[in-house]
Amino acid sequence: MRLENGETVYYLGERRTLTIIREQRTRAKVKCVLDRLIMWVPYEADYEYKRSQLEKWYRREALLVITQKAEEYAQIIGVHFEDIRIKDQKSRWGSCSSKGNLNFNWRIIMAPEPVCDYVIIHELCHLVFMDHSFNFWNLVQRICPEYKQYKKWLRDNAGQLYLF
Repeated sequence: MRLENGETVYYLGERRTLTIIREQRTRAKVKCVLDRLIMWVPYEADYEYKRSQLEKWYRREALLVITQKAEEYAQIIGVHFEDIRIKDQKSRWGSCSSKGNLNFNWRIIMAPEPVCDYVIIHELCHLVFMDHSFNFWNLVQRICPEYKQYKKWLRDNAGQLYLF
């Protein structure tokens, strides 16, 4: 992916057509409008600049969306978390510390919304069971009955989330 006009990017699993608008400006602006992801960039913006600005936008969106969803699911599960951090983890979609801090890979915001929800639920369930025991998976399944298909989606489609 070159991050040029007309390319496809994803937001919560929905296709967005990337529109690059080059203009006289000092900082980039990114906005999701209908089925488009619009980036206003300086005339001289190269691939790396566009990539970094798009990642910043995805990270902000991920923090907003994941925080809201984590708060909702935490109430359902009956747990409390301390902090949420958005990272660029190479081999994980999320993690949970014994102190109640949750970490999420920013790229998960590109996956379909139910897949994103599954990752959030998975990490919140670790606040009850800090392992992958039978009891842990039973709790995940109680909150997210189709978790196996979402776990499989991640295994089969992870490469789509690492296009830039």
